[in-house]
Amino acid sequence: MAAAPGFKEILKQVARPSLTSGALAGGLSLLSGANPLQALAAGVIDAAASAIPLAGLRKLSPTSYGKRVLLDPSTGEKIVQQTTHPLETPLNLVTSLGTNFLTAPLIYGTGQPQQIAQQVEQRALVNNLGQGQLLSPGTNFQMAGLPDPENFQQLLNQRNNWTQYLSPEDQALIQQTMGGVV
Repeated sequence: MAAAPGFKEILKQVARPSLTSGALAGGLSLLSGANPLQALAAGVIDAAASAIPLAGLRKLSPTSYGKRVLLDPSTGEKIVQQTTHPLETPLNLVTSLGTNFLTAPLIYGTGQPQQIAQQVEQRALVNNLGQGQLLSPGTNFQMAGLPDPENFQQLLNQRNNWTQYLSPEDQALIQQTMGGVV
């Protein structure tokens, strides 16, 4: 039971910086497009994740925290400062960035594939296109009107004089590089 007051004291000490970190993370999530419930979840996860390493740091180095009384030499006034560990801010920042990597897929989806699918759907609705649009793999390039990807190389091979689409300077450079065989 003797450890309980120390634990409660540590929780009181880490509450303010971890809640501040959670509030900032939730606010930034809200500003970057998350709905309020998603932003709240990101803030709570960040606050909880920040509290754990801060509590560990304060438990490992309890003498780094406390109040320091300084005397102002010009006025003789006493100034009370709250001291913190020098690693507290970097640790809190690293923790917030780490939780962002965990919560970002929950808030924004799985990334580019989901975004491409959404853009294709929007484009299909706006342009009255069919849903079965063909995209080049891994890109947002529409293959509408182009041959199937399997037959595309065959189509390129069937074109005898593809160099006609190049500028005369490029044609001369290719002929020079290839030794006149194009």
